[in-house]
This record gives sequence, C-alpha cells and structure tokens, in this order.
Amino acid sequence: MKDNGSNRHPGDQPEDMVGLIRRILETCPRRAPASRQEHEAQRMLKEAFESLGLRAEMVPFRFNANLYANLAVHFGVGLLGSALSGRRPGLSALLSTVAAGSYLADSTRKGYLLRRLLPWRTSHNLLATLPASGRPSLRIVVIGHADAAYTGLLFHPEVIKRFTSHAMPPSMEWLGRSLALATWSQFVSAGVALLRAGLRSGGSTLWPVSLALGIPAAIAVATNLEIVFRDEIVPGANDNLSGAAATVELARRFADDRPDGLELVFVVTGCEEAGTGGAMALADARLNDWEPYRTVIIALDGLTNGELRVFEEGEILKVPTPAWLLELVEKTAASDSSFGTVAPFQIPSGATDVLPFRARGYDGLSLGCVDPAFGSPRHYHHPSDTLDNLDPVQLQRSVDFTERLIRAIAAAKLAHE
Repeated sequence: MKDNGSNRHPGDQPEDMVGLIRRILETCPRRAPASRQEHEAQRMLKEAFESLGLRAEMVPFRFNANLYANLAVHFGVGLLGSALSGRRPGLSALLSTVAAGSYLADSTRKGYLLRRLLPWRTSHNLLATLPASGRPSLRIVVIGHADAAYTGLLFHPEVIKRFTSHAMPPSMEWLGRSLALATWSQFVSAGVALLRAGLRSGGSTLWPVSLALGIPAAIAVATNLEIVFRDEIVPGANDNLSGAAATVELARRFADDRPDGLELVFVVTGCEEAGTGGAMALADARLNDWEPYRTVIIALDGLTNGELRVFEEGEILKVPTPAWLLELVEKTAASDSSFGTVAPFQIPSGATDVLPFRARGYDGLSLGCVDPAFGSPRHYHHPSDTLDNLDPVQLQRSVDFTERLIRAIAAAKLAHE
C-alpha cells in the first residue's frame, strides 16, 4: 500500500505541479477559450497523464468563446427594453422578459437563447481515466480547466474588494450578486412596462421607475463591453492552471493506490471561462453513461492565493452543495489542522465546472481558495495572476486535502456496496 497522503506535509513536492504550470505558461501564455493555445495546453496535460499510464482522449464540442460578450448581449437587450418602456411598452415588456429569462436559463445551465446570437467555435475536453480495480461501483470525476480569463476594470483588486469583501445582512445578500440584481430588475421592468401600457395616461408617472430599473442593466453592459474591447487574457497561473496541474498530481497519487471499485476520471475542460461550456457539453454527453447515483463530481478552481473553501454555486438561484458532501468536507478538514476550516463560500457571480453537473442531478462540489480580505482569490482575473504570485505551499496543501476528501468519499459510498 502506497502513502495515501496522511504523512505528507505542505511543501514536500510542489515542484512537479509548479514545473508543469511553468511549461504551460511559457508555451501558451494566451489561453483564450476555444483558442489554439487552450488546445495546446490540454495537449501538454494529455502527455502528462499518459506518462503516468492513463488512457487519455480529447473530445471536441462547440461553444461560444466570450462570456462578457454574452453578458453584454443579454443586458443590452434588457437595456433596450427599459428604454422603450414609455413609447412601446408591449415591446419593452417582451425584450425585458427575453433578456431576463434567457440569462436565468443560461446561468442555471438549463439552456441557451440569446447566447446563440454569438458565434460558436470548436473547443475540447481532455479526459484521462484510471479504471476501477475490481467491479466498478463508484466514479469520481475531478475537473480543472485549461483556459484563462479575460480581464478589465471590473477585476481591478480595489473594485473586487469593495464589492465582495463586506458581508451583508441575510435579507440584503442578493445586492452583492450584481447579475442577480440586473436579471431580476428586468423581470420587474417588464411588469412595469405592462402596467404603463394598461394605464390611460400611458403611465408617465412611472417613468422614473423604468429609468431606475434600467440602471443595473446599463452598468452590466458598460462593464462587460469594456472587457470585450480590451481583449486581454490573464496568465491564469492560479485560475486555473493550479487546478489543471492538480488533476495530474492526483492521478499520480491514485495510479497505484486506490480503493477497489473506484473509477477516477480526470478532466481538463475548455471554455470554462466562457461559461462552463466544456462541463456543460460533458454533462450532456455522459448523462447516460455516468449514472448520477454512482458518480460524484469535484471541480478544482484556483487552489492557491487564499484559504481553501467550498464554492457555493448559483449567481441567481442558489444551488446548495449536498449536505453529505459538506459533512465529509468538515470531517476531512478536522483531520489535519493545516487544512483550516474549508467553509462554504457563496460565489457572487459566475460559476465553476460543477454547476452543469449539479443541474443534471449529480452530486458534487467545487473547491478553491478565497482571500477573506478581498472576497476572492488574490490576483483574481488580473494580469498579476502569474507564476511568481502562485503559492506552492497552499497548492500542495489544497491537493493534499482533495486527495483525502476523495478517499473519504470513496469510503463512504463504497461502504454501502
């Protein structure tokens, strides 16, 4: 029996992961979603998996490449609806409803409407499999992503700190989720437009309400267009080459030491930064093969530059982490004081690769680091997300925790077989 991680200490061997991250950064410094460099990074990771003896494959899919163009389209349609509230209230209500309804479906990974107005491109998912020894009874899918994020003024550290680091009262928590505010305001705007259409005077007294309801959409359009026109990709050493390199390290640790009946699939998705496109395609493609009742998903997204947390999904409608997984996280964290508390953290916007699977009935969770002083990882979606600013000790500690959590999940699930 090989060392299962219980005797490892942070900093024992971070060089392998850091070295892999360095090579990818040097070869693929601009890994935009659905780009050649995204694909090249996955090819390098494929070679790393194959060097460990894993069977690896690249699976193509199609998705659009720019999340911020998608956001600008959605809330641009909503802003147009708000602007037409006085003169064309019926059309205003329709546009506001389409914008809000489309983004609600988009954000919950139930389907796409306005996103389809944008061009779609070919990207890939990388899958590397460690088959079960003995009869397969449980599958754990560990996901990182290869692409890096666009950046803009929205991700300046002071902007992030101002809007995410201050806790709000539970009744006002939704105000901290800007896209939720912009989406719900469009539903209300549609109702106001219909009310104005029904009033004899044309509802002129309601114009200030229509104006106010359009402000969140206007802010969303302006901030996202700035990112689109800037067209700058960050290095993404932490977000998310740390998660991608961690999948290779975890494959190494489990290659010759895993419980009987456990199949492990390591995935490096494409187009995560475009809106979890790779995970969405994978969840749809494997729903019949990966039975949800015996499959658990673990997404790794930014494993350094903060304290390890369980990301709670749902920028508009919350998607709580299954209670049994949170219980195992708590027990795993308590097994070693170096892990800290690994508490839940509500993501204010966006999503991780676990969300499409949760939307299709899979149990799963997402792990990543957050600096409490910023309300995000340090250097989040910023040009400073470089190798020099990567914390190798925290990366090692995060991988140690993930390994121990995988073993705890396997022990809990396989005990009932």
